[in-house]
Amino acid sequence: MDGQRERLVVGAALVRGGRVLAARRTAPPEAAGRWELPGGKVEAGETPGDALVREVAEELGCEVEVVAWLRPLTGPGAGAAGAPADGVAVRPGLRLRVATARLVRGEPEPGEHDLLAWVGPDELDDLDWLEPDRPFLPELRHVLLTAPVASARAVFFSDDDARAVERRLRADGYDALVERERLAGEDDDEDHPWAVVTDAPAFVLDVLCDEHDGWLDEGLEAPDAPPAAPLDLPSAPRRIKKPQ
Repeated sequence: MDGQRERLVVGAALVRGGRVLAARRTAPPEAAGRWELPGGKVEAGETPGDALVREVAEELGCEVEVVAWLRPLTGPGAGAAGAPADGVAVRPGLRLRVATARLVRGEPEPGEHDLLAWVGPDELDDLDWLEPDRPFLPELRHVLLTAPVASARAVFFSDDDARAVERRLRADGYDALVERERLAGEDDDEDHPWAVVTDAPAFVLDVLCDEHDGWLDEGLEAPDAPPAAPLDLPSAPRRIKKPQ
């Protein structure tokens, strides 16, 4: 490439509750209306991970933590165990790498995009993705299918208590989301409590409920077992030796 070093772009596959955050572009004109994993260029002196955290903060206004880099599926033998996540060529001189990430603080809000959507593994193919993002979708689909799902719910009367528990759980590496609780027999105009839905174990929530005057909702069913990892399929027909 005429002695020029490739510039690196990073994308964030922000995963929560078995879904990934997709962002719809507004520019340039040829990309408007299409979907991508948010991110941007790595600046001089930055590591790819630091650049991803910075870009998400600038584009979505939230703080994330990098979990793992995805291996793109670009041809026969790609994505094999131990293969480096060296990315996908976007255009001459520009290469894309994508990492899974988790929310640490805040909620994503569209800044440079006009729409955000949390997408499940069965919905990935419904979006018109930008071409450089597509090779990362097969492994991302498997990540979503095997991601921990919310299996516990803690209920609090105070929004402040619910948000404090959410922050504690995220800081400890768990997935957590605050939503308005609806108790049986209540009307929509009543003063509803707040629920924290999380993949944290019950003993962790027990401690936080004692600290913040909450209680566990025992009504959630245990999640199904995750699917097995995809098999490494042969790239050529296997020759079978016939018996003599």
